[in-house]
Amino acid sequence: MKLYAKILLAAGGAALVVFIVSLFFRGDSFSRAVRQYEKGAYEDSLKKLNRLALTADYESGEMILYYRCRALNALAERLERKYDDELKTITSGDEKDRAEEKRYLEKKLADYNNELEADLALLVQGRTARIVPRGKFYDQFAARYRGSRYLEDLDLEEVYKVRKTEPQRLLNAVSNYYSRYPRTPYLPQLVKLVFDHMKEGVVPLKGSGDFVKKLIADFAARYPTSSEVQRLFQCAGDDVNLRNSPDVEGSLVGKIKRGEILLQLEKSMDTRQVGDTRDYWYRVSTMEGVSGWIFGKFIEPLKVESMEAGTEESWALDERFMEWENSNTPANWMHVPNGDIGALSFTVKGDRRVVKLNAPTGKSAGLFRRFAPGESFTVEARGRFVAGDGVTLLAVALGPGRVYRLVLRSEEIELSGRKIPVHTSDWHDYRLTSEGAGKATLRVDGEIIISRVPPAAGEVLSDRGIYCLCSGEKESSLGELEYIKMK
Repeated sequence: MKLYAKILLAAGGAALVVFIVSLFFRGDSFSRAVRQYEKGAYEDSLKKLNRLALTADYESGEMILYYRCRALNALAERLERKYDDELKTITSGDEKDRAEEKRYLEKKLADYNNELEADLALLVQGRTARIVPRGKFYDQFAARYRGSRYLEDLDLEEVYKVRKTEPQRLLNAVSNYYSRYPRTPYLPQLVKLVFDHMKEGVVPLKGSGDFVKKLIADFAARYPTSSEVQRLFQCAGDDVNLRNSPDVEGSLVGKIKRGEILLQLEKSMDTRQVGDTRDYWYRVSTMEGVSGWIFGKFIEPLKVESMEAGTEESWALDERFMEWENSNTPANWMHVPNGDIGALSFTVKGDRRVVKLNAPTGKSAGLFRRFAPGESFTVEARGRFVAGDGVTLLAVALGPGRVYRLVLRSEEIELSGRKIPVHTSDWHDYRLTSEGAGKATLRVDGEIIISRVPPAAGEVLSDRGIYCLCSGEKESSLGELEYIKMK
């Protein structure tokens, strides 16, 4: 009987513990933790995420551990800014001051680690001192979710961490990342990292030219209109001299072969006369990291069409509008309800068919296709604004009343109320990516323009699916679309 009573007491005690724990966690919703992270309250977010991780199942734990990694990385960056003076003293002060500041910061980081169950560390290398996570949260996430799509994001942050802490290893880190994720949407960020460090001269490139060329070839083929591509040139002469100053008297630092790819680092303020040609001098870097000045007569813009295209991405929808039911309706597409069918047409440009919208005021128009993207999706479209009040180039309706709508106007774009100046009359590749949690990122020609933007509420596009080239009754719209893809 006593044993039975003990069992009942133990069971009751366990139930009480569960009840207390449930009360303790009731206010710790994941969405609240994410909002705190987005507002910069990283410590509060980490505390909630740590508590949620204790009881999370496998499915919900993925996002919890993912945001925990992001929050700790962001906190480390903030602490570097907060303790900037102490970090400078550690690397440049006298011996006594260095020791005192080092002990002070290590004590502070230990307090943070105890409170947040983290592993922040002070890393001192030469004349550089950094605050970085050792990798505890990342390792826990990677061990549990080996195939997670969020690893691509976290691994990119690891590349940025290498840039800060071990710049001499950056190219190796970029190469490893690119090998793991050859179709990564973060290719522009990788290229910019390499370009910036080529300019700073801190990345050893000797022997790595083939990899850098491959990276650039993929980038130039995927984002031919990017501003980074505009910095790329190729040598237009045979065995052209590379000098250490912008004049013919400069010492010779190397020879450039015809067709060799060059990255522009600098441009002379004025043109100079050399022989019968007047042009600028350009400071450039080869893909092997040799830098110097070359006369403008001997370089030309990189011929993107000659670069090898990178690996093709796999899309659930890849619409090039080659087939049409009639002159106003592309195959497998519908017009928006009560839309002006005659406002849509196409024109032939070479081997392409470009969709045209010419909608007058007083009539709505546009194309629609049923598609269930879910909260995570990527949609890409190439188009341009021609004239009028504005053109909805693309819209993703998540339902109910939640829509990502990208509007092109004269010299600006708008997404969920955020307006950014863009030369919209030129053709651009617009890529909208959502990884869930109600936030999306917009890239234009591979460069991030808007990040962490929520869908707009109360939109009139009620049917779930994808829309393109749309115009409202109160606006006139002229625009063109070459393709739209979604996955």
